[in-house]
Amino acid sequence: MENERIKAWLPAIRAGSGTDVYTRRLAASLERHGIMAQITWFPLSHELLPALLQRTQPPLGTDIIIANSWNGFAFERNNLPLVVIVHHCVFDPGLRPYKSVLQSLYHRFFAEPREVRSMHAADAVVTVSHYVANHLRQKISMDGVEVINNWVDTELFKPKPQETHENRPFRLLFIGKPTRLKGGDLLAPLMRRLGTDFELRFTAEPQDCRRMNLPANMIPVGKFTEQGMVRAYQECDAVLLPSHAEGFGYAALEGMACGKPVITSNNTALPEIIIDGVTGILCETNDIEAFARAGQLLAQDSTLCSVMGSAGRQRTMETFSESMLIDRYIRLIHQCLMPKKDSLTLPSSSFP
Repeated sequence: MENERIKAWLPAIRAGSGTDVYTRRLAASLERHGIMAQITWFPLSHELLPALLQRTQPPLGTDIIIANSWNGFAFERNNLPLVVIVHHCVFDPGLRPYKSVLQSLYHRFFAEPREVRSMHAADAVVTVSHYVANHLRQKISMDGVEVINNWVDTELFKPKPQETHENRPFRLLFIGKPTRLKGGDLLAPLMRRLGTDFELRFTAEPQDCRRMNLPANMIPVGKFTEQGMVRAYQECDAVLLPSHAEGFGYAALEGMACGKPVITSNNTALPEIIIDGVTGILCETNDIEAFARAGQLLAQDSTLCSVMGSAGRQRTMETFSESMLIDRYIRLIHQCLMPKKDSLTLPSSSFP
């Protein structure tokens, strides 16, 4: 089947998170490579109402369905192959200290069982990092997981000539929701530790700022448009991502694409993106002093910033480019559309 004759349906819950970004980027890339891709967005409330999702019919002419693992089972349709994408790792017991009681209950009794149902329904399972894939294999004892990393548009996310910052503080940038899982609880104490020679621009809503007790060198910038976000990366000196957990780490990759060194945590999927001492600095989780030393090291050595930024840009082009990774998706789609021999099999007792 030629690409131009394939139509993919991407039903998705609009969550206002990186998964939305992923869905839009995947659909746009498939279109650029000759596969028709149609997104159907559902409100966040539908996450609790899978029956409404199950009643939704695919668009006319759909050949394959690509859906998120938390609700993929609801889009299983007769005679249409289903590809399930796993973005996060709710199975990792190491994340429990960083979840609220409600988050833990939601993940344990809602997200995890639905992910398992989605795995049973899937013709193919894709994870965005080896970290997620490894935990998935351990928890569900399944084979056949395909790791296809997220990618970034390197024509949009790209460096621009760096302006001198002799008359301003060293500028750090945090992109994402400042939740505890993202390391939002570390931002204020870190910036107090770094002092007035540093500033942090970060995405946050007014309610986030009220509960964070911000020091003067933390500047909330609200939400960005895509172009505004690119400019923010280009105008910072380094990207800060002190996460406790990342299924992938879009902000790290986008920062590298824009030629910026990345200061981040040595956990979960982040070491798959950042090479310590080459494209950025990996710090021990929760170690505010380590993050402070990393910031000070870069602020004192503009040459090191430039070298790391260039190395990050090169790594993005060589490892996380759209052209390389979308080809793997297209091959997977063609495989799913071939006559079936064996489907994914999971042990029925794989989840308690």
